[in-house]
Amino acid sequence: MKKRDMNYILFLHHRYQARDNAFHLDLLRGKTTVAVDGGIRFFRKNKIKPDILIGDFDSAPRLSEKYLESIEVITHPTRKDKTDCHLALELALARGAREIIICGAASETELDHTLGNVMLLELVHRYNKKHDRSAIARLVSPNWTAQLVVNDTITVTGRPDDYLSLIPLSAGCRVDYSGLDYPAPSGRLTVGESLTLRNRFVSRAVRVIIQGHLLVIVSRNRKIA
Repeated sequence: MKKRDMNYILFLHHRYQARDNAFHLDLLRGKTTVAVDGGIRFFRKNKIKPDILIGDFDSAPRLSEKYLESIEVITHPTRKDKTDCHLALELALARGAREIIICGAASETELDHTLGNVMLLELVHRYNKKHDRSAIARLVSPNWTAQLVVNDTITVTGRPDDYLSLIPLSAGCRVDYSGLDYPAPSGRLTVGESLTLRNRFVSRAVRVIIQGHLLVIVSRNRKIA
């Protein structure tokens, strides 16, 4: 299997800012590209084609047959039990993806879609557990990255004045780390508390030991970019 066949990137329906165009184009390298419904606008704006177009196409523009040449088009009905992002994520996992980057997951106006996209990271965890896999999925934007980590040790990188947030999603979580402004809490974390939000990087690489289900978010300070 080629490297690009193991690495997928999904572009959801989203208003992608022109100032972030270079950031997003750089992410495409070495990946199978998937336009999720209205996410096709990003590709059209840049005069490129995705490898796959998937969705019910309620938010996609009308596309010519010529443009659709060489694109794998997967159509789903409007009335369905899963979001287009859910279906695209399942597709990538079924095709053997080891890493999945999801762009455009945070909506400016639709909190339900945003939270739904975040919780889809749990889908990847369940898939890994069921199929003995180790696929990694991340929500990515120019300002932050987010991933779900379950009972694992990871290394996260950042610059001074970037922030690391660890949000417990299950009861009784524990974390340990060094290289951040505030020390690791000694006790268990409680769902709904903010103890481990917005801890500033003082080292560029931070090793985090995690027990339980935690959402790991790195927020970038773009003022020093």
